Amino acid sequence: MKTKLIDITKLKKSGIRHEVLPDGFISRVLKYKEILREVETLSLEETISNFQRDLFPETELNVWESIATCYELHCQSNPHWTIEQKKQAFIELLTSTLR
Repeated sequence: MKTKLIDITKLKKSGIRHEVLPDGFISRVLKYKEILREVETLSLEETISNFQRDLFPETELNVWESIATCYELHCQSNPHWTIEQKKQAFIELLTSTLR
């Protein structure tokens, strides 16, 4: 498969694929968002909309829960981290899921 570069400003959101998310899904989202509240700033509404657009929302939620768990453990191990250090840790965790 050949890689093609696309201007990010030309990307468009997909349509809603899942009008209704599974039982318990929103409470799981709230839980991970609480853990990441200092570093992940999307609104709950935008987050839910993104999951509704995702081809595999359950898989994506599992990724976010893993990010939140790792982030929480890093922060507990480094209680004196500044907000900038926390943001950097979050970026590194997020980036690691794209590899």
